[in-house]
Amino acid sequence: MQPSLLLVDDDAELCSMMKEFLGQNGCRLDCVYNGRDGLARAVKNPYDLIVLDVMLPLISGFTVLQQLRRRKQVPVIMLTARVHRQDRIEGLNAGADDYLPKPFDPDELLARIRAVLRRAGRSEGRNSAIRSKPLAIFV
Repeated sequence: MQPSLLLVDDDAELCSMMKEFLGQNGCRLDCVYNGRDGLARAVKNPYDLIVLDVMLPLISGFTVLQQLRRRKQVPVIMLTARVHRQDRIEGLNAGADDYLPKPFDPDELLARIRAVLRRAGRSEGRNSAIRSKPLAIFV
């Protein structure tokens, strides 16, 4: 099953390229170009992971992340040109699962997406489990 991803970034060209690249690598990607619409889409839809820029129109990515964390526990990777140490610390402390500075290598982003999905138990091909303390049956 394809992971369902949301990319919130105001760079339409980047979104188009990432949609093609991630699609070729087994992911379904939706794109939103501002923080307000990104937050609304993230809350409304069951995404497996969200890739979020910090510098967004209408609402910053940090604010989107804080608001999102109050409503859901979906994995989030910050993808941003804000590369200072304090920005990375703020993003991770606000609840991001990973932080990748721009410019970036698409293959590295894909590897980070897969790693975060594995840690979140949302990776492709994972086993379904029926759990009843202290027993777990994998099917």
